[in-house]
Amino acid sequence: MRKIAIISAVTGFLLFSFAAGTHATSTDKERLTALQSLITKEVPYDANIPIDSIISWTDELAPTLKSPKTEEAYFTLVLWEVNAYIMRGDLSLAIDRARLMYEYAKDIKSNFGIALSNQAIGQAYSASNIQDKALSSYMDALRYLPENNPQTYRLLVKISTQLQQMNRLEEAMEYVEKLNPLLEQNPEHPLAIPILIENATYYISSGDQDTALQYLHQADSIYKNHTHEIAHEFSINYYTAACYRALAADYHDKEKADEALALYNQLLEVVSNNKRSLEYRWICAEKIYLYKLLGHFDEACQIYKELYSVTDTLASKSYIRQINALKATYQVDEIELENKAQQNKMVVVLIFIGLGLLTFISMLAIWLRRQKKVVVMSTETLEQLRHNAENATRAKSIFLSNMSHEIRTPLNALSGFSALLTEEGLDDSTRRQCTDIIQQNSELLLKLINDVIDLSSLEFGKMQFSIAEHDAVATCRNVTDTVGKVKQTQAELLFETSLEELYIETDDSRLQQVLINLLINATKFTPDGSITLKLEKQSEEMALFSVTDTGCGIPKEKQASIFQRFEKLDENAQGSGLGLSICQLIIEHIGGKIWIDPDYTGGSRFVFTHPIHQTRNNSKKED
Repeated sequence: MRKIAIISAVTGFLLFSFAAGTHATSTDKERLTALQSLITKEVPYDANIPIDSIISWTDELAPTLKSPKTEEAYFTLVLWEVNAYIMRGDLSLAIDRARLMYEYAKDIKSNFGIALSNQAIGQAYSASNIQDKALSSYMDALRYLPENNPQTYRLLVKISTQLQQMNRLEEAMEYVEKLNPLLEQNPEHPLAIPILIENATYYISSGDQDTALQYLHQADSIYKNHTHEIAHEFSINYYTAACYRALAADYHDKEKADEALALYNQLLEVVSNNKRSLEYRWICAEKIYLYKLLGHFDEACQIYKELYSVTDTLASKSYIRQINALKATYQVDEIELENKAQQNKMVVVLIFIGLGLLTFISMLAIWLRRQKKVVVMSTETLEQLRHNAENATRAKSIFLSNMSHEIRTPLNALSGFSALLTEEGLDDSTRRQCTDIIQQNSELLLKLINDVIDLSSLEFGKMQFSIAEHDAVATCRNVTDTVGKVKQTQAELLFETSLEELYIETDDSRLQQVLINLLINATKFTPDGSITLKLEKQSEEMALFSVTDTGCGIPKEKQASIFQRFEKLDENAQGSGLGLSICQLIIEHIGGKIWIDPDYTGGSRFVFTHPIHQTRNNSKKED
């Protein structure tokens, strides 16, 4: 079955504002507007713009559209002209215009232009009744168009038409079903009538004439109520006649045959002025079939003679050779493009392989460098561990040496004076002195042992801290009073602060231990003068404590080592030399720092900070 090319051949309106229109005459602008109206309405011609006018106007206007901004409009207009040539019967001119389209599209590398060129080639094949090549060209065109492009929908109509002419009805229906949602979304869409006709022709070919007539009646309703286009009326009448002809053939219904014949005669009156046109040939072919069906063989033979006396050139082999040559040019270009694409893929693959190798070599180099660093770090770590082990051994020896010295002194005193107490003849005064010395050395030995235990507990994290909120001012006053009662010096013990109270989160017993240690140390080296404990609020987050004395001070060369274990300014002075080390560990554990003020020269000044609020890290230490 033939279908008139006017339904789906029209390519859509694409940006027909035309930049070149600014240089066109007023007549050109009017013609552009008229062409725009036809494309918008999806009709190839109307009563005011016949096919001959379309061809002549396009010849004048198309050259003005050859610019990047209007290339889609150019290809749309030329495709429209190709369709007009085919409808008029000038297949040679249609092929020539399709060739020019393709050459220009290839030159400017326009996918849209290549798509429409393939569509033009497909229409030429279809007009020559070479259906398989027509379908192939349409499929090639579809590959170059995006899914929602208006031209895509028109091309789907053509593919459906071609498949139905090849009797591949199920495949045709798949494309019709892609078009039906467009009709459901907008029943008055410009493509509504072509889509309805595609549905009707499917059911005509399937033998369901009743359903086909329903679709045709729906299309006729849209024509009468909205479009009023003669091209739509022609299409609807043509396929209505085809439906009647099918009914006449299926049921030998002479009445339907007469109705079909009347419609064909009516349509011939419209196109009889050009007997070379497609519509004229297709209607004549339908009448021949109908006359044969009715047994009117003489009339059928007469129409056959008239038809092919004017259309033999249209089916000539020269036209087919022209189309094949144009299609071959496209296929050669496609092969070249595919070869280039393959070459590009090979280049890309080689580049990726090269990049992969380069990446592998780079990663290998990085891995080797890291391994080298690991080896160096391992060597350094082993060296550090060896050094630490040596230091630990040395520290252990020093510790044992210091401990033996510190322990021997009070033990000797305890042993000697205990033995002295056993002698007879000692007076009471001497016995009391011996008892006092024994008591002092017992306390010294006990303090030494306690300091060692505290130091070990702090270093291994076993010392328990009980953090709570305490008033630092009250703690300082209490420590000052306690040390003031036991101090063995003439120096005055003072406490200074401008604060009424200062609540801090601390372990009160450990804070007192630090303050007492610092104050006791100060009393050992300050026979007179003053010892001052001072409390300040350094910031919103930190409190500042200081113990200042007017004693002999600490030489600068010894200030850096004063916090080391068993470090003593005076080897003859009482004490284990562990007190300051313990103070440093306690202060650092609760989040503060302790140091000697190097700028104070009137004695010595120990300063340490204490956080007002404990941080999360310090809270973890408490646990």
